[in-house]
Amino acid sequence: MKTPRKSLKTATTEPSARDKLSADFTKRLEEKWRQCGDDVLDAASKESPTKFAEMVARLVSSTEPKEGGYDDCNSSAEIARKLLQAVGLPDPDDASIERAIEAHEKMIAALQSIRSQAEGSMQ
Repeated sequence: MKTPRKSLKTATTEPSARDKLSADFTKRLEEKWRQCGDDVLDAASKESPTKFAEMVARLVSSTEPKEGGYDDCNSSAEIARKLLQAVGLPDPDDASIERAIEAHEKMIAALQSIRSQAEGSMQ
């Protein structure tokens, strides 16, 4: 009795039809925008200035960094300082910062535990 042979797929480096179509569309869209983009923006601002202003505001707000966040912190001490300032301690001393670091680490551990429990209940 013969056993069926398994087909071997060969790896291909050629992009898929979807990738080709997407790349072609993106290229043509960019070319068209370069040709007509200013006209489109002019028409949009004249036909619906309110919607145009809302679009600009959304774009600007999505690209500007949020003030007061923790993304610009480079150390746990900076995070602790900001956390203490957020609760009304404008100029925390080193001991307060150290205690805040410890509290922050405990909070992170508790949050990770909650995540782990939630992931376990989802399975």
